[in-house]
Amino acid sequence: MIQKHVKRYLGKVLPAVLTAPVLVALLPGSAQAATYSMDGKNPVSAGCSGDATTVKRALIGTSSWTLGAIELRYSVKCHTAWARISLSEDVWGKAQIMRNSDGKSYNCTKLSYSSSLGTYTCYTAMVYDKDPLSAYAEGWSQYDNVSLHSKTPSY
Repeated sequence: MIQKHVKRYLGKVLPAVLTAPVLVALLPGSAQAATYSMDGKNPVSAGCSGDATTVKRALIGTSSWTLGAIELRYSVKCHTAWARISLSEDVWGKAQIMRNSDGKSYNCTKLSYSSSLGTYTCYTAMVYDKDPLSAYAEGWSQYDNVSLHSKTPSY
């Protein structure tokens, strides 16, 4: 009698358990991030920084002072985007680029002084960003125990 109930239970539960991984793989948003040939490359060494422009920018600070900015940089030649953070003080900072369609992201945290910009800066690796793809940049820092965060609009 018990054996019959166990078989009936397993006959109903086992197919559901075995098909669960297949269902998870088919759910929206569970897809792996795409990899394009320019993803993860350095914009300078890949030759993409020469025509780069800042297409979106957001300030990093509070309502009363600004520590720096996070920029979304874009190369028309390479169809790529990356993030660059610039801070006026030698403090911890992090920049991140995020592609909207699949969540592919890269970040940098090792800021160094840029004499051409006059700030402490770092930039991320690139994500492919040709329309209809888009990306945004985020920046974080901490100054006098105040956590700071800012995000650009997508481009």
